[in-house]
Amino acid sequence: MMMKSKIFTFLAALFLICLVFSHAAPIPGDSAVVILSNLDGKITFTQVDDVNVKIVGKINKGITEDKLENYFVQLGIPKVPFSEFGIKKIEVPGTAKWELTSPGQVNQLINSDLLIYHKNEVIDTGTMEIP
Repeated sequence: MMMKSKIFTFLAALFLICLVFSHAAPIPGDSAVVILSNLDGKITFTQVDDVNVKIVGKINKGITEDKLENYFVQLGIPKVPFSEFGIKKIEVPGTAKWELTSPGQVNQLINSDLLIYHKNEVIDTGTMEIP
């Protein structure tokens, strides 16, 4: 009976440790990357403090017109225009390098899919991964 009590205590302690660390605050410097193979692009997400993520990216090909309002990014819901994602300039066939700081936590974005649209057509997709 004593052995069952020790096993139960050990498992309860292990569960609590896992619970605490799975809800730990984000660590500044944590990062994730999305590679966009069709567009030869890369977007990096870096945790800058407890509540903000810095997004830096560049697309090198596959952008066919210079109208920002025709391109969208979707990370979760809803899709947003390029301009709301920090992309301020298109340099056909790609974009200028862009940077944006936005509320968020990198650790909650891991394994999320990021989609790039031209009008209503998906032109590339990538999964957010730890580099």
